[in-house]
Amino acid sequence: MKFSVSKSLLALLAVASGVVAQDKGSIVKPAAGTALVPGQPFDFEYFGLADYGVSSYAYSVWLLTADVVDKPLTVSKAFTSGVFLGRFDYPNYPAVPYAAHPAPAQLTTPDFSKAQGGWGSGLSASNVNLTLAVFEETADGAGSIGHKISFAAVPVIYNATLA
Repeated sequence: MKFSVSKSLLALLAVASGVVAQDKGSIVKPAAGTALVPGQPFDFEYFGLADYGVSSYAYSVWLLTADVVDKPLTVSKAFTSGVFLGRFDYPNYPAVPYAAHPAPAQLTTPDFSKAQGGWGSGLSASNVNLTLAVFEETADGAGSIGHKISFAAVPVIYNATLA
């Protein structure tokens, strides 16, 4: 009897404190609908999947210029367009106890009106709906060939001129 009461109390405390395993990572900052200004920094924070039994390794951040959330993934010449903002370590034990490449508190919004180099040219745009996307590499006790890759996204507005 004493064991079952203690076990129930621990489970209740875990739920009450918000310590509940999540099934996907989440972008904490920026919030959905945040206006991003070309060439200017914006706050960034990602909460990864790492938890007891789940290891998180690295995650890649992309600013996609097309909504890919419900788009079927197929082999194509151009699945979407966008820009790579970085690959960062997600600190968690035992996978990455000391992150060598943690994400900065801010990332910089690219200026799409500038030439990209090579054959790539820029394009000026205002009030464009973009997707800030994170692809996170994880593994757990279920096993997998290579890392599992999860996807999180938040809609943002590029070069907003409307109030």
